Amino acid sequence: MPPCLPGTLRERKREETTRSLARAAYGIVRDEGVDAVTADAVAERAGVSRRTFFNYFPSVESVLTASVAELLSAAAVRLESRPPDEDVVESLLAVVDDPVDLDLVERLGVLAEAGQSSPHAHALMVTELHAWLEWFEDWLRGRLGVAPSELEVATLAAALMAAAEAAMRVWARGATAGSTPGPSFHAVLADALDHLRPSLDAVTASR
Repeated sequence: MPPCLPGTLRERKREETTRSLARAAYGIVRDEGVDAVTADAVAERAGVSRRTFFNYFPSVESVLTASVAELLSAAAVRLESRPPDEDVVESLLAVVDDPVDLDLVERLGVLAEAGQSSPHAHALMVTELHAWLEWFEDWLRGRLGVAPSELEVATLAAALMAAAEAAMRVWARGATAGSTPGPSFHAVLADALDHLRPSLDAVTASR
């Protein structure tokens, strides 16, 4: 095995620190709420200095964005691992249904609740979701085949994304409304995606 180059080691260390800071920010949102996320609090939880924090992130907002981006990246990995001939809706539901993905669901719920209580946090989530949309279009195009037009793929991807956003909002409202447990996120997402099944079935039938 070839020895690791210094540049590779530096890159790995930088990635680890970036991930540590993003996870620290997420932990603060989970434990104390989005308003408690400050540069000092994130740095302390991650075990680095305030100066190090600003070497990696220009603002508190950017570390929150990184936390959402990491969540979406994890979702992408899970979607890529699904069988290529699986129904699109079933693949999306599997990402939030498999026991090994409970951490993903928990983080999704925490960030969704943060979006309910903070318009700024919600705006950050929406920005990252829209940035992720290009990757999602490519994934969806691969699942649907060559028959759909670019506009059809883009429209379906945007509709699926909007359904997921709607499910997050509705589920988060129930999660913060009181002590009585509401439906699981999986159940709410399934209901939202069911509204799009006719369009997806029509495209699949045309392949």
